[in-house]
Amino acid sequence: GTNRRMAVYLPPSYFNSQKNYYPVLYLLHGTFGDESDWIKKGKVANILDYLLSANLAREMIIVMPNTNLWQLAGSDVTGIPDPYTNINDASAQLTDGRFEESFSEIISATELRFRTINKKDSRAIAGLSRGGFFAFHISHYLNSVFNYVGMFSPTYSTFKREKLGDPGELFDSGKHLPKVYRNVEKDMSRQFSSAPALYWIAIGNDDFLYKENIEFRALMENKGYPYHYYESTGGHSWENWQYYIQMFLPSLFK
Repeated sequence: GTNRRMAVYLPPSYFNSQKNYYPVLYLLHGTFGDESDWIKKGKVANILDYLLSANLAREMIIVMPNTNLWQLAGSDVTGIPDPYTNINDASAQLTDGRFEESFSEIISATELRFRTINKKDSRAIAGLSRGGFFAFHISHYLNSVFNYVGMFSPTYSTFKREKLGDPGELFDSGKHLPKVYRNVEKDMSRQFSSAPALYWIAIGNDDFLYKENIEFRALMENKGYPYHYYESTGGHSWENWQYYIQMFLPSLFK
């Protein structure tokens, strides 16, 4: 029920022919970011342009929506919750399920507006930090939609922690939760009954979310779910995220 905005990267050949249709990567920013982050800070357009010039990746559309529910299209940023000083209030605003549960609207708007290949094999979703949280939960909630999933320095937990990055149980359950968080492991079972072609996790060994990612990988291995894991040095930084996207893009839409 609100106006939203997103940045869109179109590949070099997009305007050469009306007959060309393209796969889509939905790429999500982190907390305190917006739809411009992957362009300005992540340099994703420059990175993909280079990969295409070297014939190392496939042409694709990249859709970068603004995930901030407090930030209307064209508005100034006001009232941003601070998850580091007020975790309970921030949890309600940052991860209340509305973004994930309404993500099909972004897919529909993209596929209506642009020349996209509208099937699972041609859809990917990825994100950094809180965007990785969203990518994880969107991919299991819409468990037949994405064939490629990427999480860069992600968090996963639907439990409220005393502070971000605390270890503990990953998934709460119950009717008090938003629908997208109620049956995470059941949704994942459906998702991996026809496993994504690529399920890609990357994190730095000094990242404050490192222990939580160890917990999540243990769950994946216990269930026998296939995934690719890359561990770098360093922490929660754009230096790492630029490197991860450079590694991730060539693996898409094979």
